[in-house]
Amino acid sequence: MPYAFSVLFFVLGLITGIPAIPQFLRMRKIKPNSSTTTGAVYLDVRPELNDSTEAGLMSSIMGKISYPKISYKTSDEKERTIEVIQSSSFQNHRYKSGDAVVVVYDKNAPWLAYLQKEWDYVVRDLWMTGAELLLAVVLWSIGLALKIPI
Repeated sequence: MPYAFSVLFFVLGLITGIPAIPQFLRMRKIKPNSSTTTGAVYLDVRPELNDSTEAGLMSSIMGKISYPKISYKTSDEKERTIEVIQSSSFQNHRYKSGDAVVVVYDKNAPWLAYLQKEWDYVVRDLWMTGAELLLAVVLWSIGLALKIPI
């Protein structure tokens, strides 16, 4: 029995960690030479992904998918836009139209940006991944220590 739970936690750790790692690496490249500004959220709900198309059928169990766009001004006063993908099945919508959010962007390449909130979510996901994988190893080790057959 501990082996089954161990495998489940291992798979859960992979499911949590695999999407978080590339985001973390992308954000970490931006962070050393970054500047922050405040951006404004406006929503872009794409109904074509939730209606009768094949993508809609595939994503219908995931709820409505929204693509909030965040417009922000860089230090050179140019207005830029970034997009965040969020699904209503995994979390409540994090951003509402008109919200003010903190945007972190690269000073040398201001089109490379992320939201400070997203950094916090990615770090949280990486901690969760570590905890899930550690729990998987501990459960497997308990099974082995107690000589429970596999």
